[in-house]
Amino acid sequence: MRCAIRDDDTCFFTTPEALERVYGRYWDRVPISLAVVPVHASTRSKGIPQEHWEGDREFPLGENQELVEFLREGAAAGRLSILLHGYSHMNYPDGYEFEVAPHLEMRLRRGLGYLEALLDVEISTFVPPHNALSRAGLLAVDRVGLNVLGSFYSFRPDKKPLDVHAIANYARIAAHRRRTGRGRHQRLIYPWPLRYNRHAEFGCQPLVPRTTLDELLSAFEEARRFGGDFCLATHYWEIDDRLAGMLDALIAHADRAGVEWVPADELFAEPSPWRASSRRPEAGH
Repeated sequence: MRCAIRDDDTCFFTTPEALERVYGRYWDRVPISLAVVPVHASTRSKGIPQEHWEGDREFPLGENQELVEFLREGAAAGRLSILLHGYSHMNYPDGYEFEVAPHLEMRLRRGLGYLEALLDVEISTFVPPHNALSRAGLLAVDRVGLNVLGSFYSFRPDKKPLDVHAIANYARIAAHRRRTGRGRHQRLIYPWPLRYNRHAEFGCQPLVPRTTLDELLSAFEEARRFGGDFCLATHYWEIDDRLAGMLDALIAHADRAGVEWVPADELFAEPSPWRASSRRPEAGH
């Protein structure tokens, strides 16, 4: 079983100390996948200082040289990996960036090129701000060819282009609901990538203030029971003592289960034959 930890909102305002506080004791053996904002907007967000919630100033990651060096060194050492997290993380009156912003494909390509050159990495995975993607956002992601990590429920079927991939994935999800005994409106962990035309999507389990330890461990065990993989999604700036204890408990539980900790990108790779489970769905996975 492969497991990954995804942390969102690393940006110009992030300090290396803030990341070390949460992950420093782990990332020599657990690679942390950081979803990075290339050029943060002045916008309302709990992850940036309140004095920058208004205005039109932009904050390129490259202007925080201490953080840039920290990310470069961590990526080169394999302690962390870099994911693309929107372009500006701007919140609009009528929706989030990759729901309503203009020129979505251009934003993806510009953000991708900027981070890859700045941090000397190759990026293959996109995390939409607030896990929110419109149909136009999905089409842009597919044209650029980036895989998507999000929350399973954020990718609604009515926002998918109606094609053979969407129909096949709907059938896979419906079959998994029948295996788990869950109805359409009940919470579901689907622990494999859903593959589309030029990209794939994988749903993560959130670790946020409303999450309980029982919910967290139950989601992990459900993914393990069906022979799938697991991704935890959180925010470094939200991790207080309670959430840190839950993170500790999950990592210890996963270690006892003998998981392989991987960068989030690897969740989209086909597993080695020795790792595959006979309970894993055959078609497309």
